[in-house]
Amino acid sequence: MKRAFTILGLALLAIAAQSCRKYSADEGDAPDQPIAFYHSVHAGQNNIPCMYCHYTADRSVDAGIPAVQVCVGCHVPGSSAPGAVASQASLAFPTAQRDTFWNRNANLLVDYWKRGAAVPWVRIHKIPEHAKFPHFMHVNAGLQCQTCHGPVQEMKKVYQFSSLRMGWCIECHRGQTPLSAAEEASVRERSSFIRRVRELRAAGHDVAGVAATRPNQRASTDCVACHY
Repeated sequence: MKRAFTILGLALLAIAAQSCRKYSADEGDAPDQPIAFYHSVHAGQNNIPCMYCHYTADRSVDAGIPAVQVCVGCHVPGSSAPGAVASQASLAFPTAQRDTFWNRNANLLVDYWKRGAAVPWVRIHKIPEHAKFPHFMHVNAGLQCQTCHGPVQEMKKVYQFSSLRMGWCIECHRGQTPLSAAEEASVRERSSFIRRVRELRAAGHDVAGVAATRPNQRASTDCVACHY
């Protein structure tokens, strides 16, 4: 009986571990969206900066989902001008007279604008409620969006590039995740953790243990850093 419970327990642990490891790995795992928004076209071909659409990423915990108004600003120029009537909006880009894949999807956007409704985008990146990932702290530290979200400028359908597991966060905070030279230099300059260690050293405190344990550490790994 004891052996049976042991086997059952191991099986449940394996299932739980597998569940924790599960995450999207490519576009084949990406969910269908109500409108076919290709990041490869917007961020790639048209070189639209991430922050143009996700404009709260540098000042909010969440990167934010673009309002329909942001989208129609390009596809229906003048839609937000004084006196403009949403119900009379018409597609300007792509050309309204062409019946193409892009035209049909852009017209779906116009329909949402006319109805005053938000586009019901399907969320892709989600961490547990008991953990926090403040976008503004990472963006302001100098990290590029692609470091966590992958090469979105090459993606047709956005998928979860990183695992978002606790170990993934810890590895980066400990300095084990490779960053570009520019990112690394920015983090070393702006990290509150590194700044605090410098302040303690300058005040005469012994911080040799910190440097010896994690010489490349970029950020705190205290529980309260993410679980607050």
